[in-house]
Amino acid sequence: MMVKVLIERHVKKGREGNLIELLNKMRTELISQPGYVLGELLQSLEDKSTIFALSTWLSTLDWKSWEGDPTRLKIVSKIEPLLSESPKLTIATSF
Repeated sequence: MMVKVLIERHVKKGREGNLIELLNKMRTELISQPGYVLGELLQSLEDKSTIFALSTWLSTLDWKSWEGDPTRLKIVSKIEPLLSESPKLTIATSF
């Protein structure tokens, strides 16, 4: 069963470009991950500091494998200082 992963991040003022650069780097890395289908980055129209990463995976197991991948964790460690609060992660599926 395919799953969608939505990560909501709130970036510190003036750091949006840095965050988007790192998220694009991460997206480049995850393209080759088993089970990855597609992804996109979105920005809230109401609050420009809110950036969403939405990805589609063949299974929750595929996502969990990428979530703990050392390459991803290295990029996440560079993202965290740019954020004003902890990211919110939601895993969902269609019904």
